[in-house]
Amino acid sequence: MRLVAPVLGQYFGLPPPPRIACSATLDSDSIRERCLDDGPAKELDARARLRVEGYVEQLLRYNEHTNVYSKTAYTHLPFHVHDSITLGLMIAEASGSGVLDLGSGSGLPSLLIACVNPEMPVFAIESKSRKTRFLEKTAARLELPHYLPLTTNVHEFARSYYCDVDFVTAKAFKPLPEVPPIAAMCLGERALLQVPVSEAQVGDLDISDDELHRRGRFIYFRRQVTASRGTSKRKAMLAPQCEA
Repeated sequence: MRLVAPVLGQYFGLPPPPRIACSATLDSDSIRERCLDDGPAKELDARARLRVEGYVEQLLRYNEHTNVYSKTAYTHLPFHVHDSITLGLMIAEASGSGVLDLGSGSGLPSLLIACVNPEMPVFAIESKSRKTRFLEKTAARLELPHYLPLTTNVHEFARSYYCDVDFVTAKAFKPLPEVPPIAAMCLGERALLQVPVSEAQVGDLDISDDELHRRGRFIYFRRQVTASRGTSKRKAMLAPQCEA
């Protein structure tokens, strides 16, 4: 059953959502339905589903005045939401100390990982301030106190800070061969890198089977990454602390 907007509004204090003509073939109501009524969203508990719906509402609303996600790609949004939820479920099943997302953009997958794992620290590195403002506002609206957007370039971040996390991810960030070394320089010790990839990438990059994980129609490149820089001259990035 779809979680309708009035329930969402009562839970997060949102005003009634506008009906947005997102594309010639898919309006905002259809996007919401496809994000929540299909695929891995059905595996979520009620509160996680509310958070995911809250994310979709916020994205569509915010994008009307500030571009954080291409409107011409709205037809693909349900796929990316499901892809990110699936990654969040995989992380929940494995458990761990936290997640680092490189190039978080509009919050796919970092905000949805946090929606599925609200008690887990999630660090979201994004260089564009208009996008981190969206991430901050949405995380506050969805009551995700352990989610931390960082407005910085990954190289600048790695010079002064590191993250002690068990998982690293990146979606539409850099060409795949560049991602592991960037992840390595942002870490304090080691972590499992999990990057959503397409079937075409698997073929083009000749990725070995032992570095692939398939779940339903989604594919993830997986590799253990060890920190490439020391920590003595860098500070650990700490997750926000909840007020007592």
